[in-house]
Amino acid sequence: MMYMRNKFFRQCMVVLPRNYATKRSQTSLDVNDEVGASFFAKHIGSNYWKWHSVLNKHPELKNLKSKDILNSAKALNKLEFTVDDILTRPMILYTNELTLENRYVVLNECGFEAITIPLLAKFVSAMNRSVVSLKAFRYIPYDTNVIDRLRTTFSDIEVELSKDYECSESMELKFLRQHILNCYLKQKLGATASDIEKIWKTYGRIRHKSFSSVQNIIDVLTRDLNFSYERIIKNAFLLYADAENVKRILNEVPTIDGQDIKELLFKRPKIMMTSCDALLTTMQHIKEFGIGEGAILRCLEILTLGPDTVLERLKDLNEVEEFKVLSSNPRVLRLVHYQNKARLRLDYLNQLKVRCASLHILSCSSEAFARFARDGSDKTKGRDVVVYLSNVMNKSENNLRSLLSRHPNWCHIPAIQVKQCYEFLLEKQFSTEDIYNNIHIMLYPIKRIEEKLIHLKTSDFINELKSNENSEELTTNEMLTLVLYLIESEFHFTGDGIWTEQHTQHVENFNNLLPDFPESLNKMYKYGLKTTPTSITSKKESSDSFKEYVFN
Repeated sequence: MMYMRNKFFRQCMVVLPRNYATKRSQTSLDVNDEVGASFFAKHIGSNYWKWHSVLNKHPELKNLKSKDILNSAKALNKLEFTVDDILTRPMILYTNELTLENRYVVLNECGFEAITIPLLAKFVSAMNRSVVSLKAFRYIPYDTNVIDRLRTTFSDIEVELSKDYECSESMELKFLRQHILNCYLKQKLGATASDIEKIWKTYGRIRHKSFSSVQNIIDVLTRDLNFSYERIIKNAFLLYADAENVKRILNEVPTIDGQDIKELLFKRPKIMMTSCDALLTTMQHIKEFGIGEGAILRCLEILTLGPDTVLERLKDLNEVEEFKVLSSNPRVLRLVHYQNKARLRLDYLNQLKVRCASLHILSCSSEAFARFARDGSDKTKGRDVVVYLSNVMNKSENNLRSLLSRHPNWCHIPAIQVKQCYEFLLEKQFSTEDIYNNIHIMLYPIKRIEEKLIHLKTSDFINELKSNENSEELTTNEMLTLVLYLIESEFHFTGDGIWTEQHTQHVENFNNLLPDFPESLNKMYKYGLKTTPTSITSKKESSDSFKEYVFN
């Protein structure tokens, strides 16, 4: 019998793949370099030399985050395991706290008599064994009726087993649990056979969730969040959520920008899959970057990302000029959420010489982006420019749009150019009010503005100015107005002075100009459609290209 027991343990041994630790360390954004034998001895117990020996055998443990180690150790301590128990299977610290607690509860629900750390480490293998074999090896007492024990774990209804599928202890434990859970979901939620099939096909991890936790989360969803049974079935991933974590979110994050968190969780159920601690940390990161809570309401999906990921992407906003100009936009968190996709799209549009990459285009659906790339002239609706200027000038968005729209080509100017021009004028000692009074000056190339400013300081111009008996020294406001006049006089006041030499023949239709998508972008469902490049077509002149442009 002892031989058979040892043989079973060898068969059940869960061997971590060689690249397991590597993958964990690659996804970790905040590896603590101080994690070593001293750290383990100080925070978990035992002595330096025992942990030194453990780390020599399992160096992967050094790649774990200190907070994850402490959380796992805390969970094991809560389950009344000692330091000596942990030292028998130190790699158990690789398992996160929630998984440890859930596995312990599942084993207890199944009737396992002595739950040890080796058994926790071999949890998946144990679930693959039949109840008969588990009883043979005395992990579950012979007199335990596992089927009734599992069925009665659900206390809210009396689960009746389906007659269409015979349950017996010769079945693998995972299939036995799955069948009983199916019966519960059908009777409790009214799930159909097709619903059940879809749940297992899409959310297979639910098979390892404890029955008590499934019952608890359904109770929280229906009682506290007014979820209907139908809505729970449509968002079946919620069955894997932690009820205690959801309760913490409701208590510790009651509102976001004045809106009830219950309404937001109902609107975006996936947020409940994020731990409350991660949620609070993410919101703190957003606040530290000067972004208000109102921005979160415009992109609730940001709360589904890890806090480390959000922090890194927020930092990236200051590294890419096209992103930096959008940092004050109330929808900026959409850019953070879709940042990887936005970077790829920005690079692709740069290949097309498309300058007006708006926040919407960078974060919109694949279909909308493909339409813009195929059909779009290089222009936006001006939203990003208006929002940026409203923030830096402290002016009404409506007034700014009304003034800017007097220029026929203002939507062809990217926000980044407006930002650079505004900062250039401030450096030249022009006040915000001067710039606002001549707001269209920011639509023009800096090089052209600088040329006219230099011209205003030439001796010929100064002498001409002095020759006028009534003339006085120009004010800064008058200088900007004169710069605008001098630039557009060269273009017959059509508004075409905004084009740089590289963009005087701005393309209105990219149908035949698209380069091949890079291999990294060649995914129709994600980045848009790939078209066949052909010969370049000439630009059709706009019928209103000679429309007179009025400055004020």
